[in-house]
Amino acid sequence: MFKSIHIKKWARELFPLNRSLAGKYNRLTINYIKKNINKNFKIKNAKSNTKVYTWTIPKEYSVSKAVLKDEDNKIICDIKNNNLHVVGYSKSVNKWINYSELKKNIFFSNKVPDAIPYVTSYYEKNWGFCLSKKDFLKLDKKKKYNPQIKSKFISGNMNYAEMLIKGKSKKEILICSYICHPSMANNELSGILAISILSKILKKGKYSIRLLLIPETIGAIYYIKKRFNFLKKNLIAGFNLSCVGLNGPYTVISSVKENTYADKIVERIGSKYSNFKKINFMKRGSNERQFGCQNLDLPFVTICRKKFGEYKEYHTSADNLKILNYKTIIDTANFVKKIVSEINKNKIYKKNHFCEPFLAKTNLIPNTSTIENMKNIDRKSISNFLAYVDKSHDLASLKEICKIKKIDTLAKILEKKKIISKVI
Repeated sequence: MFKSIHIKKWARELFPLNRSLAGKYNRLTINYIKKNINKNFKIKNAKSNTKVYTWTIPKEYSVSKAVLKDEDNKIICDIKNNNLHVVGYSKSVNKWINYSELKKNIFFSNKVPDAIPYVTSYYEKNWGFCLSKKDFLKLDKKKKYNPQIKSKFISGNMNYAEMLIKGKSKKEILICSYICHPSMANNELSGILAISILSKILKKGKYSIRLLLIPETIGAIYYIKKRFNFLKKNLIAGFNLSCVGLNGPYTVISSVKENTYADKIVERIGSKYSNFKKINFMKRGSNERQFGCQNLDLPFVTICRKKFGEYKEYHTSADNLKILNYKTIIDTANFVKKIVSEINKNKIYKKNHFCEPFLAKTNLIPNTSTIENMKNIDRKSISNFLAYVDKSHDLASLKEICKIKKIDTLAKILEKKKIISKVI
């Protein structure tokens, strides 16, 4: 049983790493996980400048210096004090400018005036600094300022990590989170910690389980393209973990159609909790945007606690280790473990033919059709079962929908008659 003390050390050592879409701090993050948490994680690479649908894998980014000074040599901000002080993927700059020009490249948060906002410019070369609003208002409009940023962009790799727990079947349960946000605890680190815990507590079962840590959006898009055919054929259910480090309801962001197996299994487990919450896909914001729609229609949802954008510290320096609730992360990992267990213990079937099968020749129903025969409960049960059976339903959900008490027996009969077959 995991206790908070087990993951606090991981959090302290992973939090300061200046992660981005691609670069050495992403590698340091996944190498740390592989070395200190679970050696079974594999480090994977996607080369910079690789075309992925309408996207391109970015270059590796690193910044060795980012400091803003005024003409009196007073330091306004320095990345050494907080990674969020510099706009992500800022280009190099070193010049003297007046206040009006500087203002165009300064960012602050009106919602959280005491905190430094998180700002990026991934796909357009720019530069900038981030300050608390209070510090911004202290700037002297009459002074000149010297922004100094020393950064590098190199063609290298976008790294990600995955771990496979092989089951009896190659069909998979996918559980992922992201590794691209610097110095944010709930929005970034909580998902990494939950995946790390799951790597220690999940065991082999019927289905294979794949744990995945990727840069958000571009990492998901790359991964989907790389494994497109496999995912379409073999993904049983997928779950993205985001913002699971603040105490709040067990929340699912539904798939676009809200009726995939992933949707149903989370609702089944979540309904046993008094604090379960379902959110419509219209309020999406993480990797469910990629896996759960966009012509894919994969059985994929996001699980969170205090959802991104719905807590005041979101995307600011206030989202730090002080607010992280380690018990909530552990509870979320156990919640996901229950979901995996539920998937593994239930059977999923598919029909072997299009349209209604000709049941008369199977001796399951009488050849002669009468009003009495049509009212036969077994015939109706068979008809209902075959109407609803597909990869979005396991026997537990079919039993609830069709009101068939001995559904396991019926499934075995239909399987023996080669009318249905197991997905696994």
